[in-house]
Amino acid sequence: MTATAGWFTMQVLFWAVGVPGMAIVAAVYLYAHATGLERLQNRIAVGVIGGIALTLALDMIRIAGVHLGYLPDSTTMFGNLITGAKPMADPTALSYTLGAVYHLFNGISFALVYSLVFGLTRWWGPVLYSVVFVETGMMVLPPMEPQFGPFGLDKYGTVFNGYYLVTLLAHLAMGLALAAVLHAMARHRGLLPDLLTRRTRNQSA
Repeated sequence: MTATAGWFTMQVLFWAVGVPGMAIVAAVYLYAHATGLERLQNRIAVGVIGGIALTLALDMIRIAGVHLGYLPDSTTMFGNLITGAKPMADPTALSYTLGAVYHLFNGISFALVYSLVFGLTRWWGPVLYSVVFVETGMMVLPPMEPQFGPFGLDKYGTVFNGYYLVTLLAHLAMGLALAAVLHAMARHRGLLPDLLTRRTRNQSA
């Protein structure tokens, strides 16, 4: 969104924000492990693994939507913008790899935010987060909204269109994948401030 709006280039977002951001996450995880902040350590681990899982779940539907012609390939677009090529030009192996890494960073970021802020919740929490927050944001913000209109209305004239329905299913799958990881791995409930004030070992809130 920020790249499309002209605030930052994708090169800046990837090399100056994304890569250092993931390095900071790794450093905080190691610090939490070394100092016994088990709540923080667990929530970061859940966020990273949940981010990988939700990205894979989303991509099973997203890639099908690309092949069916409902969606542009965002991985190609991200990679080309990172390497300075035209957004939907044929990707190189390098640009597509960088686009896939950036796409994964996005998934991890979404899962980290949820895990750090909310911890273990009911299964519908990640689903609402993915559908209401992430899907709605995609529908009404750049880069997708200028191409299709809100919820695809400009291109298709109805919300019952492949673009909106495919992305909705993809984000539903994303939320369910994150919920599954949370219920398999997350050990604590409670909001973010709780992480910063307590050091506990194997104690649920």
